[in-house]
Amino acid sequence: MDGRYTGFDGATHTASGYTPYQNFSLWDTYRPQNQLLEMVEPGVARDVALSVVAIGRDGGWLPRWALANSETNIMTGDPVTPFLVEAWSKGLLAGHEDEAYALLKKNATSTPPADSPYNGRSGVDYYRELGYVPSGLKLGTDCADKGGDNDCVHPASATLEYSAADAALALMARGLGHRADARMFAERGQTYRTLWDASIGQFRPRTADGAWVTPYDPVEAGRQFHEGGAYQYQWLVPQDPAGLVGLMGGRSATEKRLDDFFAYGKLLTDPAGTARKDWISAPYDYYGKPTYNPNNEPDLHAPYMYLWAGAPAKAATVVRAAMTLFTTGPDGMTGNDDLGTMSAWYVFSSLGLYPTMSGGDFLALSSPQFSSAVVRIGHYGTRQGGTLTVTAPGASDANRYVRSVSLNGRNVARTWLDWDQVAHGGKLAHRLSTEPSSWGTGRGAEPPSVGATRKG
Repeated sequence: MDGRYTGFDGATHTASGYTPYQNFSLWDTYRPQNQLLEMVEPGVARDVALSVVAIGRDGGWLPRWALANSETNIMTGDPVTPFLVEAWSKGLLAGHEDEAYALLKKNATSTPPADSPYNGRSGVDYYRELGYVPSGLKLGTDCADKGGDNDCVHPASATLEYSAADAALALMARGLGHRADARMFAERGQTYRTLWDASIGQFRPRTADGAWVTPYDPVEAGRQFHEGGAYQYQWLVPQDPAGLVGLMGGRSATEKRLDDFFAYGKLLTDPAGTARKDWISAPYDYYGKPTYNPNNEPDLHAPYMYLWAGAPAKAATVVRAAMTLFTTGPDGMTGNDDLGTMSAWYVFSSLGLYPTMSGGDFLALSSPQFSSAVVRIGHYGTRQGGTLTVTAPGASDANRYVRSVSLNGRNVARTWLDWDQVAHGGKLAHRLSTEPSSWGTGRGAEPPSVGATRKG
């Protein structure tokens, strides 16, 4: 291959220093396929990230869902931001940081010109002014209609996605020395709060005048959340789970809410049946239920929210139940693999590790599925590379609760690890039990809320 590719401007370009890739379903792959690729094949992950940057360079705007050399405008929110911030956090944008940041900032603060095929953040002007994308906007008048999906049609989920993306971008801005930008984006990373209706304890769309949308059913939510309702999207605050727990009334109240969401009582007696009957109504039915949807991306990280609620043992139960949906039969995948995203969830969860926040550079800890696993962490300069051995003697569906964890012989009392602690491999050892333990239940053991307490 000579590095030539057809760019988003229709012209032929030559990639310099990387291999160009195509087809990026970023709304899917920023959670957690991107992170798994970075772990095992960082060179390929760099090529992919630089290919996305090239789309912005050649076509004038960053994509949302790129197919060949065209933008489909599929899905909502701003997935390219957490995708590229995650790559930056692992050093995979080296030499292109400033270019990538400039493209990301433009994407996060303005809309594409009228003659551009990109939707971009079509609701960003309203979001900047009001702190949310309002309900009731009309395509073609209030928002440009360029085909595909549009944030103005799904304003509630777009607001939550924008907020999470802004919190990620704040990390990159701070790391590159853009302090004013970092403060601005960090503040915008808290705008998820504008849609929290304390009277019903759910995220709820609002009109431009600030009124709550009425009448309102959080199960259907008027389809103002994309491919889900308020119940699935109530956990989409990866940047500040601690803040979300506060809105929900504290750890005990959040634990109870999670129990209801996962039908936890049923999971204890019939995990496989509950996963297939209570969680899933049909592979692509995203609406009409108040429970977990393991077929789709917005709530994939929800099992790990138990860590912030102080009940990490329950995460092990939920994850094990979700794993029953992965089989060797013709229906052995939860819905659509979405370019490797569901598979990546399975791999991480099987290891008892999960990246809940793009750019956060930490991994949530839970219970491994296997008694032993070896991960070859791909080499990338001096930043990463080595062998990570994960052990959990006697691991089984019954023997699933973590009693203790150690890394290279040192006790790990908290329910997370910095990426740097495992970037060069090591020995991650678990002691498991058939009964829940006190491991990880203390205050302060939960993973970081990067939008509130970490990296400045």
